[in-house]
Amino acid sequence: FGRELPSVWRLVLDFPACVLMQEIGFYYSHRLLHVPYLYKRVHKRHHEFTAPMSIAAPYAHPLEYVVSNVIPLFVGPILSGCHVTTMWVWLFYLIYATTTDHSGYHMPFTKSSEFHDFHHAKFNYNYGAITLLDWLHGTDSAFRRS
Repeated sequence: FGRELPSVWRLVLDFPACVLMQEIGFYYSHRLLHVPYLYKRVHKRHHEFTAPMSIAAPYAHPLEYVVSNVIPLFVGPILSGCHVTTMWVWLFYLIYATTTDHSGYHMPFTKSSEFHDFHHAKFNYNYGAITLLDWLHGTDSAFRRS
């Protein structure tokens, strides 16, 4: 964490690494939380809101919060060795994206909240944050057909 700010080029290189690592960590931990045993005991709390709202975004069991919400967002900055400023930009973006994903509105610079709304309505689809792994595993198929 040097005293100099990272170049724009370095930010452009590190940011996608953070996005990809968070997608991998979030998708698989979130999908694991939908296994019936864990869903009933841990993840169901978050799904009490079938029509999500922003204030409910962090509403989760403590185990889920750490495993699915905290750890995946720090894997990218740690593995990429990005500058602390890049990490703050990354965290700001994640807070914005998570809040808008649960808002019911389409906000600038993020995907539509419809993808995550569908997850809360149907439960067993759309596990990821950026839709990449949902597309790869076919867990967005019902959403794409709707």
